[in-house]
Amino acid sequence: MISPIQSDKKQEIGDIITAVVYPLLFVILLWIIYLIDRNTSFEFAKLGLYPLDFKGLIGILTAPLIHGDFDHIFSNSLSFFVIGFGLCFLYKNKSILIFLFIYIVSGLWGWFFARGGYHIGASGVIYGMFFFIVTSAIIKREKRTMAFSLLITFLFGAIVWGFFPIFFPHRNISWELHTTGAISGIVAAFYFRKSGPQKEIPLEDEEEDDDSDEDEIPYWRNTNF
Repeated sequence: MISPIQSDKKQEIGDIITAVVYPLLFVILLWIIYLIDRNTSFEFAKLGLYPLDFKGLIGILTAPLIHGDFDHIFSNSLSFFVIGFGLCFLYKNKSILIFLFIYIVSGLWGWFFARGGYHIGASGVIYGMFFFIVTSAIIKREKRTMAFSLLITFLFGAIVWGFFPIFFPHRNISWELHTTGAISGIVAAFYFRKSGPQKEIPLEDEEEDDDSDEDEIPYWRNTNF
């Protein structure tokens, strides 16, 4: 017979494996597309997000899958895997829905508000997941979510500079998708605040009345006439 402790450990190991596999599969997909892009004449960048243009709508789905160079895909792969692991581990079966919400909404808002030109890369989705976890930690004050939010803030906190294109005058940084990604993550954190781990509320110990027998006296003896 499997004890409850063994069952919990087995479940936790299964959750960890799942939380590793899902983001890893997405990262592998990114690299497959990148390698195909590098070794064919087709310009994958044309499948990027092109704001306020009907042909650019496809980019809502395809833009996060396309990367311009090795540095671009390497940095996005690392941050996506780590933050994606936290999202899948903490939110389990709801993580896919949260991911899709951020993926679609950040791209849709980017299509409306970003400047002209093709926008590519998974940065917007990464910003969304990052701000989702950090905002969730602030809202719920749950210890595991707070611990992981501190970890990713320590590792990837520098991404906040991605909101300020003035710091990258020689690079085409899509700060608009960074912004829409972050906002979609914050919105998702409030929408899904009742999902995932919740803060444990300590139960108040009920006071045991040891003198209950002594207190049970006839009502008329405890009445003022």
